[in-house]
Amino acid sequence: MSEHSVQVEGDPVAVLRAAVDCAVQSVLRLDPRHADARQEINRVLAGYAATVAPVLDRLRDLADRTPNGPVSAALGFLRDADDQAASGDVQAARVFLLAGRAALFRLARAGPDGG
Repeated sequence: MSEHSVQVEGDPVAVLRAAVDCAVQSVLRLDPRHADARQEINRVLAGYAATVAPVLDRLRDLADRTPNGPVSAALGFLRDADDQAASGDVQAARVFLLAGRAALFRLARAGPDGG
């Protein structure tokens, strides 16, 4: 992600959380009515995807082990955000990205392997 560097080794959940945090910080400053909003949300989501790519298999395994857990929910919301961005709905993409971040708040209560 160009605006924020994510330096988290070995912990896929920490990578996910940092990538989502960076994306959220970027989209909170985004005016969905601005002419470049679609390009910007796509850039932000591409940065998120590139950041989590090295640990995505491990995140999916964790999500599969706990299908109703926060990692599974967050990954689902981020998929939805990407789908909405691809269809051109910047505001919906923002909402799903924020929902993904909210899902990760549950990790603090769930423990390190709370999925």
